Amino acid sequence: MPIKHFDHYLTERKHLQTLSLNVLADSRLGIDAHYYLKQLTENLPSREPLLAATGGLPLALTTRIETDLRTLEKLRIKPVFVFPGLLPAKRWRQQQHQVDWDEACKARRDAWSKYEAGQEEAASRLFESRSGLQPWDLWRMVLRIFRHRNVEFLVAPYVAWAQVGILYLPSQYLPVDFTS
Repeated sequence: MPIKHFDHYLTERKHLQTLSLNVLADSRLGIDAHYYLKQLTENLPSREPLLAATGGLPLALTTRIETDLRTLEKLRIKPVFVFPGLLPAKRWRQQQHQVDWDEACKARRDAWSKYEAGQEEAASRLFESRSGLQPWDLWRMVLRIFRHRNVEFLVAPYVAWAQVGILYLPSQYLPVDFTS
């Protein structure tokens, strides 16, 4: 199980360092696909704040993924994306899901009301707070890009970070990994 707030802990104690991507040239890179997509959808420039208003898939996301893949290709870095499978010990809570869905619908309804009243700033904040987009909503689009570009990917039986770790350890199949 990942350690909560581990990134924050490492950053706070200055244990992280940033290097050029050239350091990974001519290698394989294991990437937790869920973490990667979450980073893309939550951070600029591929984040789309009005996605709840427009609906559909993020338009900038395809461009950003293609750009990332081209960058890796130029450096001869072979990515291996690992998608999560089943979540162990997670029980589906229909009641909580319904509450979340109702709150998201109410927030969108309030956002449209504010937009129609001419309060664009408040409407944008409400739309941005409840996009309703989950990383698994993007998987079909992302897998289509991967198949088109012959990018290697696999679906882990359970959580992706564990699978990336397993690929990393025993045989040096993946000398580098990118996960949460």
